[in-house]
Amino acid sequence: MFVPIAPHPRSRIYTTYKSYLSFFTNIFLGRIRRGDDVYKLERLLAEKLNIHHAVCVPMDRVGIYFSVKNLIKPGQGVIMSPYTIVDVVNMVISAGGVPIFADTEKKSGNIDPGKIEQLIDDNIGAVLITHLHGISASALEILSICQKHQLPLIEDTAQALGAKEDNKFLGTIGTVGVFSFGMYKNINCWYGGAVVSNDKVLIDKIRNDLEHYNYSSAWFIFKRILKGLVTDLLTTPIFFRLFIFWVFRYGFLNNIRAINKWMETELDLKLHNTIPSHYLTRLTPWQARLVLLQLDKIEIHKQSRVVRAKMYYEGLKDLDGLVLPKDINNSSNSYLSFPIQYYDRNKLLKWLMLNNRDIAAQHFKNCADLPDFHAYHRDCPVARKTATEMILLPTYPRYPISEVKKNIKVIRSFFTETGDK
Repeated sequence: MFVPIAPHPRSRIYTTYKSYLSFFTNIFLGRIRRGDDVYKLERLLAEKLNIHHAVCVPMDRVGIYFSVKNLIKPGQGVIMSPYTIVDVVNMVISAGGVPIFADTEKKSGNIDPGKIEQLIDDNIGAVLITHLHGISASALEILSICQKHQLPLIEDTAQALGAKEDNKFLGTIGTVGVFSFGMYKNINCWYGGAVVSNDKVLIDKIRNDLEHYNYSSAWFIFKRILKGLVTDLLTTPIFFRLFIFWVFRYGFLNNIRAINKWMETELDLKLHNTIPSHYLTRLTPWQARLVLLQLDKIEIHKQSRVVRAKMYYEGLKDLDGLVLPKDINNSSNSYLSFPIQYYDRNKLLKWLMLNNRDIAAQHFKNCADLPDFHAYHRDCPVARKTATEMILLPTYPRYPISEVKKNIKVIRSFFTETGDK
């Protein structure tokens, strides 16, 4: 009897059993909030990134909030990409900024440097760029524009820890860089992040802001860990391949909302003009200890993802119907995933699922078109198109090379067997 072979999961979180055990050990010993590990992490992270100062924050988006709040005057514009998570836009608004959307560059999905300067006027307070999928957003080119107009450059480096441009770490090129240690990032302490800068005054302001808040509660962290544990169990290859994939495959192919909603990662698309109170906490020493254990793995994991990204590029570059990232030979990018774009995304995803490939659409929206953000609407046709076309191919270090080859084979078969271009 023929048994169809299921794939490995599209993503897995960066955890080990020690990630869970250490939480309960530290709870038992009363060490969740004890120790000087946060300050130790700040020193070592700054040293590793070759930058003067770092301060830990509870989330990347909170780092963006405090960076904007301390760099602009209330009511000033912040030039940014509309192709991002809604909460990043909300952080700019909550910090007193006005999002000024600049269209994106087609191949990467990052902000288009050529669209920035035409938006600069006397009311612009900063430029915010995001290095999507670990691919540089032309930070040096944009820095030159910012320096010309004496504007601070904020780098959202949530997906690009360890990536470089011109041998300089992303996040250290502009005025300030913001990193994420969230559950789905390459450094995972369940929630967390850091802000880095050579501007001591700015870092001290953010540190002073944070000192008004308590540590993240053990209960809040536990709920994140419980979610992580469920995710880890569901994506354990043997369990995923025997059962979970077939459930999700059935839901996708038959458009069953009750199943498909579990795969959605951004459900709240509303404007919020104040930062949620539960965001305003501090990273715990226990979380800092988790990050410290992972710092030496950043480059090793990056190189694993680069290998997979190069395989995708070489295997798909001759398919005219696909849009692939540029500059693939630059091993400085970190490729948290490998983005491709196709004009009929659902048709390609259905083909992949029919051929037992677990591949996901990128969940970002073109925020410039969302109803709640109509006051900030700007016509961004490239971002609009990208938001309906982008697909993410897995690159995480535990993803087998054999799976990469199967993904390439199935995508190529789509073009040869369906006649699509």
